[in-house]
Amino acid sequence: MEGREFKIAIIGPENAGKSSIMNALFGKYVSLVSEVGGTTKMPIKRYWGKLKIGRTKEEPEFVNLVFVDLGGLYTTTDKQSPIMTPKVLEKTFEEINDSDMVIHVIDGGVGLLRSFEKLHHLLKFRYQKPIIVVINKCDLLNDSDKENLKNYVEKRIKNKPIFVSAKTFEGIPELLDIIIKYLKR
Repeated sequence: MEGREFKIAIIGPENAGKSSIMNALFGKYVSLVSEVGGTTKMPIKRYWGKLKIGRTKEEPEFVNLVFVDLGGLYTTTDKQSPIMTPKVLEKTFEEINDSDMVIHVIDGGVGLLRSFEKLHHLLKFRYQKPIIVVINKCDLLNDSDKENLKNYVEKRIKNKPIFVSAKTFEGIPELLDIIIKYLKR
């Protein structure tokens, strides 16, 4: 594969739908999903494809887009997940550290957890990583709930979220568009 690798880590609490979003991005089943929290333990890395990002026709620049589905770092009760062993936790943070971008998944039914608010700021300021905030399960929210959650997230982490539903594919094309536009700038 010619071209450099551009790795996107998908993070969030248990059962926020990280694996389902990865499957939606690929348009096929690439990551195991379950209603049981803690299904994804070790990071799951998948090659999405090669994208032309260069503007010149003579020597086009390409990037190999890779997504990494990470296990839930916290449960929805906002406590550190008991499922993460030190080895798995270390590998998870290695993948986050090695990533070029982060998709921060928020469960629309639960909202923004304090633990992820702290992690978001750490990634944004210490590691200078671009972060796309995704509120998943938007198909379960009414317009008022969406607006309230959007305003709360924007206020707390200073990042405009996009709404997606891994179940209905709502917002998935927009998420890919945001990634591609970032790569082409």
